[in-house]
Amino acid sequence: MAEEPEKDDEAEGADGADAEAGKAKPDIKKLALFIGLPAVILILAGVAGALLLLGGEPDEEAAEMAEAAEAEPQAYLDRISTASPLDTPITVSLVGTGRRTTIIVSFRVAFQDSRVAERLADPMRREALRDSYLEFLRTLRPEDLDGSMGHFRFKAELVRRTNLIIAPLEVDDVLFDEFMMQ
Repeated sequence: MAEEPEKDDEAEGADGADAEAGKAKPDIKKLALFIGLPAVILILAGVAGALLLLGGEPDEEAAEMAEAAEAEPQAYLDRISTASPLDTPITVSLVGTGRRTTIIVSFRVAFQDSRVAERLADPMRREALRDSYLEFLRTLRPEDLDGSMGHFRFKAELVRRTNLIIAPLEVDDVLFDEFMMQ
């Protein structure tokens, strides 16, 4: 009889090992289920969101403009008007690391709506534009204008500030007549 309890202990030990081995597999499955399934759902939701945002119908007028620009660049350029939002070039000393850097800028804005020219002719708006441009230019550092990205950000900020002043109308682009750093 002394041997029988040992067999039971051995049998229980073998059954215990099998039970632990059996439990380990479902734990991995549960872990994959609780981590993998939400990850897959998030990825699918992100793809669906991107398709909703990017997959919309293009604006018909914008599509026509793009086609016209590709087919006949000169005809496209003829439809765009330009005007100078300021009477004189802007000269500003930039914030620097010790040496003095001066920027001289004069530019024109490109637009398609003839009402933009009327808004830009208003003396109050011209003064507001000048103040807005000066405020922006005085915060620039020389390294802010380095490279193509610096130039792009500079133009984008001028377009943004112009659009804020002449809202609800908008300009399309800024074209530089003069851009000099000394």
